Amino acid sequence: MKVFSEDEETMESTTDQEVPFLFTELLELTEYSDGAREWKETVRWVKYEETVEEAGNRWSKPHITTPTVHGLLHLRRFLKNGVILLDIEATSLAKISNSIMEVLVTQGDVSREVGIKLKDLYLLKHRHQFEGPRKVDTGLATVIKDLLVQKLESKKAGLKGSRDASRVGSPHLSRRGSNLYKHLEDGLQPTQGNKRDAAIDLEDGKVNRPFLKKLPENAEAAVVLVGSVPFLEKPISAFIRLAKPVVLGDLPEVDIPTRYLYFLVGPASEADPRFNDIGRAMGGAFSDKPFSQSIFEADCGEELVSALDDYLECIKSLPRDWNTKHYIEPPGGVDEKEKELQEDEDNVIDDDRRNREASGLVRTGRLFGGLINDVKRKTPLYLSDFRDGLSTQVISSFLFLYFACLAPIVAFGGLLGEATEQRIATIEGLVAGLISGVLFSLFSGQPLNLLGSTGPVYVFEKILYEMCSEQNWDYLSLRLWIGIWVGFMLILLVAFDASAYVCYITRFTEELFATLVAFIFIMSAFKNTFGIKKDVKLLSCQCLPPGTDSNGLLSDGLDTNSSFALFNKTECMKNDGILYGPGCDHDFDVYLMSILLFFGAFFISITLKQFRFTGYFPSWIRNFLSDFAVIIGILSMTALDYFSGVPTPKLNVPSEFKPTWEKRSWLVTHALLFPEHLLANPWWVDVFLAPVFALLATILIFMDQQITAVIVNRKEYKLKKGCGYHLDLLVLAFIVVISSVFGLPWFIANTIPSINHMQSLTKESTTTIPGEKPQFLGIREQRVTSLFIAILTGLSVLMTPILALLPMPVLYGVFLFMGVSSLRGLQFFDRLLLFFMPTKYQPNYVYLKYVPLKRVHLFTFIQLTSLIGLWLIKSFPSTSIAFPVMLVVICLIRKMIECIFTRQELRALDDLLPESKKKNKRKLGFKQNPDQVLYESDEDEYDGIKMNGKSRNIIKDSGLKRRQRNFERNDLMEEELEELMVNQSRQKKGKSSYPSSRAFRSPLRTPAIPVLPAQPPIPEKRLTMYLRLTEDEIFTPIQLSPITFENLIKAIKQKFPSLKNLKINSILEQTSKGIKFPLDDTMMEFLENHQVFIISTEKGEDDTTVLTMSEKKLE
Repeated sequence: MKVFSEDEETMESTTDQEVPFLFTELLELTEYSDGAREWKETVRWVKYEETVEEAGNRWSKPHITTPTVHGLLHLRRFLKNGVILLDIEATSLAKISNSIMEVLVTQGDVSREVGIKLKDLYLLKHRHQFEGPRKVDTGLATVIKDLLVQKLESKKAGLKGSRDASRVGSPHLSRRGSNLYKHLEDGLQPTQGNKRDAAIDLEDGKVNRPFLKKLPENAEAAVVLVGSVPFLEKPISAFIRLAKPVVLGDLPEVDIPTRYLYFLVGPASEADPRFNDIGRAMGGAFSDKPFSQSIFEADCGEELVSALDDYLECIKSLPRDWNTKHYIEPPGGVDEKEKELQEDEDNVIDDDRRNREASGLVRTGRLFGGLINDVKRKTPLYLSDFRDGLSTQVISSFLFLYFACLAPIVAFGGLLGEATEQRIATIEGLVAGLISGVLFSLFSGQPLNLLGSTGPVYVFEKILYEMCSEQNWDYLSLRLWIGIWVGFMLILLVAFDASAYVCYITRFTEELFATLVAFIFIMSAFKNTFGIKKDVKLLSCQCLPPGTDSNGLLSDGLDTNSSFALFNKTECMKNDGILYGPGCDHDFDVYLMSILLFFGAFFISITLKQFRFTGYFPSWIRNFLSDFAVIIGILSMTALDYFSGVPTPKLNVPSEFKPTWEKRSWLVTHALLFPEHLLANPWWVDVFLAPVFALLATILIFMDQQITAVIVNRKEYKLKKGCGYHLDLLVLAFIVVISSVFGLPWFIANTIPSINHMQSLTKESTTTIPGEKPQFLGIREQRVTSLFIAILTGLSVLMTPILALLPMPVLYGVFLFMGVSSLRGLQFFDRLLLFFMPTKYQPNYVYLKYVPLKRVHLFTFIQLTSLIGLWLIKSFPSTSIAFPVMLVVICLIRKMIECIFTRQELRALDDLLPESKKKNKRKLGFKQNPDQVLYESDEDEYDGIKMNGKSRNIIKDSGLKRRQRNFERNDLMEEELEELMVNQSRQKKGKSSYPSSRAFRSPLRTPAIPVLPAQPPIPEKRLTMYLRLTEDEIFTPIQLSPITFENLIKAIKQKFPSLKNLKINSILEQTSKGIKFPLDDTMMEFLENHQVFIISTEKGEDDTTVLTMSEKKLE
């Protein structure tokens, strides 16, 4: 029992204790046709309300609680005037019922006889929804059964564990209760008989153990029992809070400890309130977290009523004709972007600065300072990167992305082979995937980035080879020197913390790049699939003379001089010829089958990926199908292709581990190791031209790598292990040099596979609270997926017989899935769709609440124009090499649009660019919580002791002052509620047949609360000013109370209509002596009463207006 004391140590609040999660249950007293009565479960709250639907004998969908005003008002009256027992020591429902009976009888509310009836009423059986409805049976078998039960109970009458013991708490039987017997608290030893009786009694009542999975680990129960009986003349209300939660058998439907109970029973009369509404109001209040916090800390009944008043103040009203059967769906959760927009801009800028410092995106001022910080940040987490990879989600992720990365490597290998005349082709791409993937996954700072060959790199290689062919230079030798220079330049960028400038890549640039690459994936998937139609026409079909053995054609060869070779299919069949070749049996059915495989793989993947959010099957099946969606799509379509027998295009993987070009070896060593080949090209090519090409390649690699890294490291992904821009760039420098030495293609961060890598590793909350949607928890950060993808890519040469079964249309369908999936969640793509939506059908996007629609369209149009420009530059081979440089131009465009949009609009549509240190100095490393008010000094009016505002007791406030405020507010609330109750009683036909219950506080919980003397109110200071505009002649009086800068602006706008629509952010005061200074809240205190000012206006920055108040002395 908490005891109030004036001592400083005992005045501390109980907020340090963790308030447990409450599971609430409402049971109503039900009487059946055979006269039997029991408590029947009708409503429950885990977080949202679920109501028993009697007709369907099931639980309703979770929904928002909508208590009636009638129920809330009566609940407050009953809590104030009823029995309140706080922190009582009880171990069973029988003892709790007995305590309530004794209090009621002692206070004279009921007689001893009625008290016993109430006690027996509380101990009636509790029937829960999962037990099913009660079966009323009046047959002979039931009568015999009842007689046997009565005989057995009479034999056990002398034992301590009688029928009432079925409600005895046995916490040792609960998986969350205490391991000690509650008998020990009563001074009794737990005998063997006690253990057996307790176990038997708990088994008599049914417990919904599967429902425990839906509750948090620290959950406690709150039970509300309401009903009407004929033997009462007035309602009896009793609120109980146990000192320690106790498992009360099957009182709640789950075996968790119970802390709160509320009993409300009364006479069955039309004039009495509807107890169901009051019970639902009490249950809804229990489900409110601030209310449960308040009643957990309450020291007396007044504070309990005050907690309900706080709950009442936050209740939202519904339309009068609202149908109570129309359930309100639970909200989807708080949008992080909206929370950020509601914060002060200075705090957001300061948070962004701290995040950049934590991510290493600030200049350290010393060589390799950023790299050293990355290593220090990632080293302690290195082992956890492998432990966190032990998950089935990782298996599904790397299998999906293995195929998603393998197909582009094969495709780019074929294109690169054509462009370089097989100097670098598919087998070199597979080896590059192995080496670069393993090195990057083991040593990088952000292993969630997946490396691959990109379009700009392919264009660079093609241009370089064409130049070497025209000038008769050695391509691999020049490429080696360029790679060495690129590695050197990348190391220089790491040394001087060049990655810190990545912070200027905002959402504007990120989404442009991601959208462009996604469109490339989508268009390439359709282009390659529809291009199969041309390949079908190239399938050969020969007509052989009659009697020709087709099995021996390989040795004898075809007779091209035969007249049958000129026949088409129809003529060949007329002349009894023999058709030979794959094009004879298959024509456009190959194309049709390819289309089917393409769309089949796409729709299976995208449908199963969203299957997690449906209501079909148990959750573990939904999660499995969602995690392995792409693998299921690939395997199912591959099986369909295999059994159909249609020769669709297959994945072509080299079967031999040797360089594609026979005149080269795996090492490009002749340019370095052998003197006779040291100058394979003119010396000025390696010395002067190679660095120029290397500079262009460095810009290309740096921009491609870092933009993808910025997208992967978005704060929306909630990464906890940090990033490593400098370390990634260093590892990439070594990868480029090694790839150049081996004559392999350069692999850098690939945007679309990296985005899909992140999406395949998303973590969501495992809680299954009814009505609560899974919460995004972040990404499974580990190195296992990228490592396994790299290893399997290198071993693909050994798996040629298996990989040869994969149809290319299936992989094209996976490309389409990756492109479409990467567009999901892009704000730019969502804003593009707004162009085609009427305003009333537009989704409730956060930025539409803060930015006018026309401004949103303007921002989207600028972004779309930039996207079209990037697309045109990339589409033409002559300009595509400048694509990375254009990304720098996009960053400059983002800087220029700050002249068009306000900072608040950019906060909603984009991210704010970092500001220079000259404009904003570094703030403190902490941010004050706006909910906490720190007082410099505070004087305790009760004992006259002045204490420092930094004291813990002053921050949390003393119990005396908290109670005094509650008393004052309760008086005001009483007046309003009494008026409501009077108006409500006038609408009734008759008056209630019972008087109000008398106020009672438990004798165990009646601390003496000193009444503070009433202090006379301090009148607020008023200030009268006389103002006029420069063009006016008459002064207008203005009165301010309280005297604040904000009130001054409001008063000026109200008195002068011409200034009403202006955005005023500053006011200057000019004294009669010509001194001008800005006004703020601190300077407002020095304004004198009855001063006279003339107001002039001038334009400020960002469409704001600055007012100047010039003082005028009256003669």
